[in-house]
Amino acid sequence: MAVVALIYGILAQGSLWYPINLLAGMAIPGMEGLSMAQLRAFSLSASIIGTLAHSVISVLAGLLYAVILPMLPCRHMLWGGFVAPLLWTGLIWAVLGVVNPALNARIDWLWFIASQIAFGLATGFVVSRAQPIATMQTWPLAARAGVEATGVNPRREAGR
Repeated sequence: MAVVALIYGILAQGSLWYPINLLAGMAIPGMEGLSMAQLRAFSLSASIIGTLAHSVISVLAGLLYAVILPMLPCRHMLWGGFVAPLLWTGLIWAVLGVVNPALNARIDWLWFIASQIAFGLATGFVVSRAQPIATMQTWPLAARAGVEATGVNPRREAGR
């Protein structure tokens, strides 16, 4: 996601710092009023805030994908790579249009969708290659509760 955003910054805005400064604009008041030249310039505080915001959002989104994707029917690349990013982007677009319309106007939504799809494809690939770990949550309730009865816990009965 970050790589696509930085490529956008270089190709479309001529600055590596533009997407970082826009991301920092979520937390730093007054950034939506900066000129394009100021958004393209390096800012230490914006770089720190933007990097922290990106890291936290990526970890939380990755955890969300790791929890939700295995519950969806197969095709993790489709769900994680296209469906979830489009839903996620639609939600962000709707909320940001109300919360911060000035920042919303500066986001190139096609590049934003591309970065979300890149992230979703990467997480979908990781989840599709992951091996499920058997946990007690898949056991019947009686087995989890420790009830000793015939047919409740096939593992215990097979071991006898």
